[in-house]
Amino acid sequence: MRIIQKLILPATALLSLSGQAWSEDLSIRQELLESGKLSALYSVDDHTTLIKTGTIEDMNSVLVSACSAAKGALATEADSFSCEGVFNAAAVDSPGSEGSSFLLKTTEAQPLAYMNQYIPSLEEVAAPPGGKIKGDYASIDVYQYMYALCKKENGTPSVIVSKRFGKVARYTEVSAEEAFSHLLAGEGKDPWFFGCEGENRFIVEKDYQFNPDGASSFYFHPKRGLEWVDYVKAGSDNVASLKAR
Repeated sequence: MRIIQKLILPATALLSLSGQAWSEDLSIRQELLESGKLSALYSVDDHTTLIKTGTIEDMNSVLVSACSAAKGALATEADSFSCEGVFNAAAVDSPGSEGSSFLLKTTEAQPLAYMNQYIPSLEEVAAPPGGKIKGDYASIDVYQYMYALCKKENGTPSVIVSKRFGKVARYTEVSAEEAFSHLLAGEGKDPWFFGCEGENRFIVEKDYQFNPDGASSFYFHPKRGLEWVDYVKAGSDNVASLKAR
């Protein structure tokens, strides 16, 4: 049982980022929320959204409606959907998940929005006290919490995960989509880091532990960055050389 059980209902006001504003007809995320058939929605980055419904029939209905609102036609193939010029969606159900989950990629950048019963609403998102974050969170919920906090404060997020190259494991910076997919696949024992650079910089660390019967521990470090973490930066030649060994 999670400790925080605060239901976040779909909001009509979405967060505008980097000085941009979206009208409702450009917001696929708003169309999805207003369908009333989602059990969860995660903003992974400006163009990537994870949505969950109870059944594949609900998912089909939600995507048909969103595509139609954008004046498109939905095409279906196996476990994927395509709304030409608007979005593509593919099934990404994680092990043991209930319902149907799809990762949706939009052509247009989307405003930050989410539907998540375990974290504060956009209006209430604020930095937690330094130290261990109280609550029984899953990694994807901590990611959404900190991503929302970072974007709300006009920061730049970065995610570091443990990647294995043969017998060697290295902390490696990855894209938001790869990071979220990594966290969605399961908690595991390896730590990961979420950093936010900006006026209110911070870092979140998943503790190095794995207890199948217990919760993971996450720690919030305000006014700190990733400079103290030894990791391979995205696009670094060090990754290529490490793979070659």
